[in-house]
Amino acid sequence: MDRSRFRFVPLARLSSRRGCRKRVAGRILRAAVLASVASVGTPRCEASLTVVGTRFVYPADARALTILARNSGSAPILVQAWLDDGDANADPSRLRVPFVVAPPLARLDPGQPLSIRVQGVGGGLATDRESCFWINLLEVPPAAPTGEPVLRIAYRFRMKLLVRPPGLRGEPDDAPNRLAWTRDGTQAAASIAASNPTPYYVTLTRLSVNGEPVALKHGAVDVAPFGRAEIPIDRQIGAGAIVFDAVDESGASHEYRAQAVPP
Repeated sequence: MDRSRFRFVPLARLSSRRGCRKRVAGRILRAAVLASVASVGTPRCEASLTVVGTRFVYPADARALTILARNSGSAPILVQAWLDDGDANADPSRLRVPFVVAPPLARLDPGQPLSIRVQGVGGGLATDRESCFWINLLEVPPAAPTGEPVLRIAYRFRMKLLVRPPGLRGEPDDAPNRLAWTRDGTQAAASIAASNPTPYYVTLTRLSVNGEPVALKHGAVDVAPFGRAEIPIDRQIGAGAIVFDAVDESGASHEYRAQAVPP
């Protein structure tokens, strides 16, 4: 198929949202998280690109990390790959991250696999804690023949990349158990805060306090290493029982229990 049938949808026209929770280790990520409308017609209802994994750990002393993907659809696609440092709406051409992604652009025929290599260049990252970046894969379908009305959908996958220095204390899967929870607030506003004393990121995907569910912005909250995350609540509550889900090394969610105390 002629490459001229492909074109990229400007990122400014796209919006993103986080995917659903994953409970099975090594699950294949096949989620549509971004769409763009070009005209009218009947669109494809799912992405063709499949990615092995939902999050990735890059040992800081490793030469590179390889991400595997495949075109599982029936038509060729273009895949654009880049990393960002937390701003989902940043222009990829203006980003300055200490990594090289290859290939940055690839054309995949139906059934064709793709190996994406992420390689660190230079230093400057923390050596006493993890650093967080995001891998972006934008799938763009072929353009319709000239004059044919069509609704074209571009799918964007955005997955967490944790850079882990060697020699960090403790185990990453034990970090959720180390969180310290406090209840803070006034009659007008209240929050639950999670403090992380470990060098590892903790990603919360579900939270309840005293049996009442608490909404998480974008469906998940990251508690940074040696950091604190405040989560607003829509009701006045006292210190109480905390039940939450956190993501493990393989991307699966597990339930944990704790107790919130006054600050």
